[in-house]
Amino acid sequence: MTSIFTLEEMRIETARFSDNKKIYEELRLKQSELNALLQVTQAINDNLGITGLANLYCQTLNSEIGFERIAFFLQDENWKCVSKIGVSEEFNISGHKKDLLSFAHLTHLKKGKHPFAPMFDIIVPVYHKDKPLAFTLLGGLEKIKGFSIEERLNFIQTISNIISVAIENKKLFKEQLRQQEIKKELELAGKMQTTLIPEKLPSDERVEMEASYMPHFDVGGDYYDAFELNEDEIFFCIGDISGKGISAALLMASFQAGLRSLVKQQQSLKDMVQELNIKVNELTKGERFITLFMALYNSHHHTLQYINAGHPPPVLYQNNETILLEDGCTILGMFDKIPVVKLGKVNLKDEALLLNYTDGLSELEDKRKEQLGVDRLAVFVKENHSRPLLDFIGELTNYIVAFKGKKLFNDDISILLCRFPGNR
Repeated sequence: MTSIFTLEEMRIETARFSDNKKIYEELRLKQSELNALLQVTQAINDNLGITGLANLYCQTLNSEIGFERIAFFLQDENWKCVSKIGVSEEFNISGHKKDLLSFAHLTHLKKGKHPFAPMFDIIVPVYHKDKPLAFTLLGGLEKIKGFSIEERLNFIQTISNIISVAIENKKLFKEQLRQQEIKKELELAGKMQTTLIPEKLPSDERVEMEASYMPHFDVGGDYYDAFELNEDEIFFCIGDISGKGISAALLMASFQAGLRSLVKQQQSLKDMVQELNIKVNELTKGERFITLFMALYNSHHHTLQYINAGHPPPVLYQNNETILLEDGCTILGMFDKIPVVKLGKVNLKDEALLLNYTDGLSELEDKRKEQLGVDRLAVFVKENHSRPLLDFIGELTNYIVAFKGKKLFNDDISILLCRFPGNR
């Protein structure tokens, strides 16, 4: 029996077929989008790196939708194109940063009315609250596969959000790891620096010494030392290495070992400073420098010999006046051989007080960014020279805390205080 369709029935069947085909295509599209999202999710779970995720994102937009030109930007120190397709290597947005940041929502660019319009059709920004995470520039709209761009916007925004948030989480995780490493390094550097500080300082009828160390949250390269050479001579020094952290602490530990070895060889201060300069150059390859004040006190002759290698000048009080101990040479590590070294000498026939310190003290700033300076320290020494050493350090601590006010310390502060009894 032959079935004969009327024109109306044929029209209905054709419409029904067309509807079924559209539903099928929509289902196929959603399945394709779901597969793409699953692939991206799997890559995130597999801990693919930032560059790998960025490349996968661009490849997906290219193969899944058909964009011919894609540029994906992330913020590092500046906005940087981390992945691109169909865009020249020279392309960048350095001159259009404000244009980029002016977009808060997915936007169709109108031809000829925007700097990006000649090359791109759409810009897709991703924000977390008010913070921009990423921007994607998309071009080649005329060759979109299958469905209209409006029908693909949901997928574009979804995959853009997923990738951008995943990359931002990776960046935050890396920063967290970096901060943990820095914390561990500072803790280790702090422990190392503590081992460099002598547990006991010389203190008897020949000389009296006290010291104080106020660490900054970034462990620096402050260092001081003092020890007896024989019954008449006492060596002491204070120094500061450029830089902070574990590398500075390691360098200072090596420097201390070399210095102690040279002192015990009974070399002159002039010869010692030349040898120390060579050692610093060997250790740092010209990348770090050390300021150093070192002195040799002879309690029998009541004399102080010293060399100041670019260090903040210690303040000496004697006979109702203060002088700065500045004779010496350049900082260590600046030249292969120090060109000129001047040995400083001071007679200490009368009682004297010597304040040694690092630049964290003299360069301490108040709220107006004015430094404490050597002149204020000299006045303080003159006004407080008769105090017991521990009282002197306590009063000096109160003084600098009051001076800086609410402003934070900007460096370590080390103090080595010496009182010489003179010829009794």
